[in-house]
Amino acid sequence: MRLPRLYAITDEKVLPNHLLLKKVQKVLEAGVRFLQVRFKKTPYDEQLRLGQEIRALTREYNSLLIVNDSPQLANAIEADGVHLGADDPQVPQARGILGKDAIIGVSCYEDMDLVKRWTPEDISYIGLSSPYPSTTKHKEVVPLDKFKELVAASRLPCYAIGGLTPDKVGEMLQSGCHGVAVILAIFGAENPAYETKRFLAELDRLS
Repeated sequence: MRLPRLYAITDEKVLPNHLLLKKVQKVLEAGVRFLQVRFKKTPYDEQLRLGQEIRALTREYNSLLIVNDSPQLANAIEADGVHLGADDPQVPQARGILGKDAIIGVSCYEDMDLVKRWTPEDISYIGLSSPYPSTTKHKEVVPLDKFKELVAASRLPCYAIGGLTPDKVGEMLQSGCHGVAVILAIFGAENPAYETKRFLAELDRLS
């Protein structure tokens, strides 16, 4: 499966739950086909309710849906997969819950050993810290040269995350990234549909 290049990620700090469904629908209408829903503080019952409604929307727009952290929630709402970080359940556990065809992504940040560890037999893609500061995630700002080395070392599609805007898409693709993962520039925007279209236009132009 070839994953879409634009990876839109929700975040409670950027997008409160009472606005979540409305904004998710807007970005799906604008062309997002790869969405991650990310809950950190929301009670599980609310995660389940919102997750089921988002799953219905993503099916309507033929978009992939990934759940952050929780293979259990991903399984419960019939998501397409899960994204795991250092503190999340390990890949074999997630694979056991979600099955062999599930999309599994892992955050490698700027860790070269992690980047080299993963193969296409293990997972579907990796997330790397971009060379830009983030206002939504605690991460190192990776020099561009090191970022390019991380991408070159990966055997998997790489998504850059952190501080990305449409004008930075070219540099990321030129660095070898498969795509860009975006939180604030889409879901924190006054007009998320417009920003989504700007990202997609740049990705289409440069791909």
